[in-house]
Amino acid sequence: MEIKFPFSLIIITFITLLFLSFNLIKNVTKKSKKSSSVSVGGKVPPGPWKLPFIGSIHHLVGSAPPNHVLRDLARKHGGIMQLQLGEISAVVISTPRAAKQVLKTHDVAFASRPEILASKIMMNNEDIAFAPYGEYWRQMRKICTLELLSVKMVSSFSPIREDEVSKMVQCVKSCSGSGSGSPLNLTEKIFQYTNAVVCRAAFGTKFKDELGVVSLINEGVALAGGFDVADLFPSRRFLHLLTGMEARLRKLRRRTDQIFDQIIEQHRQKRKVDGFCDEDIVDVLLRL
Repeated sequence: MEIKFPFSLIIITFITLLFLSFNLIKNVTKKSKKSSSVSVGGKVPPGPWKLPFIGSIHHLVGSAPPNHVLRDLARKHGGIMQLQLGEISAVVISTPRAAKQVLKTHDVAFASRPEILASKIMMNNEDIAFAPYGEYWRQMRKICTLELLSVKMVSSFSPIREDEVSKMVQCVKSCSGSGSGSPLNLTEKIFQYTNAVVCRAAFGTKFKDELGVVSLINEGVALAGGFDVADLFPSRRFLHLLTGMEARLRKLRRRTDQIFDQIIEQHRQKRKVDGFCDEDIVDVLLRL
């Protein structure tokens, strides 16, 4: 995960600090503590010291991976820790006991996902991963459980998994037996295997632009990963323009819609000829 924190934002932050008086900064800080702090059991969890405007972001910027930074901060401030990430107040859970409370005991209270720019533009916050908890999300989960991830459906994709595993193993064997001595990127091969299985199960074996879909998925994951200024400062529209994230996401959305339109039309034509035999995931969704 990368921290997408442009140098231009740092410049803007310091310019803002130069033009604001000490009293104004103090008042803004007091108001932000009252309005944006997250309380747990009536108390605000401890956390690292904050700067005006950016909050605790400066603790996360550096060469160390974010998960290592959060681990080190949790050792100082405890297993339940508050971070002020720009305009967003977050609580970091780092102990098994607290994680069980969040993920199991009180899972409904924490079921909704925060709205991020990538999911809002790419999927209108209507996919099962980022849709807010409610009736729509429950219907989506029901469809996934009964139709897409049922034992029958998963078993029907077994030949696809076996075929792709065989291809990956054969590729590894050929690379190791070539005698070239060049290293093999096993992570890349496993990622290619996963993409191939998902694309074949979702779109069928005859989809002509499978590589195009994989490329879009990789690009979307790269854009959505990490912390982005647009998500940390949702009300600061001028920062969104500086990063260019929104423009790149909208361009990716248009390309994705074009490919998905082709996939849907191809499956509609197939249904007219073959009916609902040998259904893939797109066929199931069209039938529903």
